Amino acid sequence: MRDIFLLRMLTIDEKNLLHLMLGHAESGYRAKIILLKDEGYLVQQQIRKITNHHDHYIRKWIHKFNEKGIDDIISKKHNHKQYKFDKDIEKKIVDIEHL
Repeated sequence: MRDIFLLRMLTIDEKNLLHLMLGHAESGYRAKIILLKDEGYLVQQQIRKITNHHDHYIRKWIHKFNEKGIDDIISKKHNHKQYKFDKDIEKKIVDIEHL
């Protein structure tokens, strides 16, 4: 079966930040989707079973990551304030965005 969920190549810094994000509730599952896809897992057979998320959401987060990177998969609270990471992670995200 052809996998239509294509992921762009990740940088080392993106991989490191995604691993740091794994411990956070909403952003963590999004990071897990991206990391699993990067490791070569196929959405239909593997990512859906591991994450228990429907293909629609998996496709959504892969697409968002491809378009805008980590910033677009960071969880936003319902009041639209950006999810807060500790200062070290936040600094790394800012540093990567300015590369």
